[in-house]
Amino acid sequence: MFFANVHPMLVPFAVALLIMGVVFEYYGLFQNEESARTAGGFNLRLGLAFAGVAVVVGFLGVIGIADVFSETDPRLSPEVKTRLRQFLLYHILFACSTVAVFALALIAFRFRERKGFHILYFLLLGVGLCTVLATGYCGGELVHRFGLPTPVQ
Repeated sequence: MFFANVHPMLVPFAVALLIMGVVFEYYGLFQNEESARTAGGFNLRLGLAFAGVAVVVGFLGVIGIADVFSETDPRLSPEVKTRLRQFLLYHILFACSTVAVFALALIAFRFRERKGFHILYFLLLGVGLCTVLATGYCGGELVHRFGLPTPVQ
């Protein structure tokens, strides 16, 4: 249960760093501001590190609240448990996708001098921004609709 309570406290910093990293990178590209691109790259690298920590803590949190998903737990009806599992699955899928996409983007950044990698980098940043927002939406639903980590119907 400890990790399930810690996870929501870690996530906002990683989300803010990743979103602002994408914003700075696009701003630097369109306005030809190298300092904005430098700040964006720093935010992306630090945000990816924090996102990796948040994913690990999130997985440990799911293990800690596994009793919520058991059939014998009377706190939630079977219909609500089904929806909860669905949102949790989407949240995990989008979170892992976010880490993978931003990791691929940073790899593409290393090879930006080669043909096509510069465009690939910015496409991956756009996809990463979408996955961050989708992860946040599903996580918000888990907390505010279902009351995780301690659900009450």
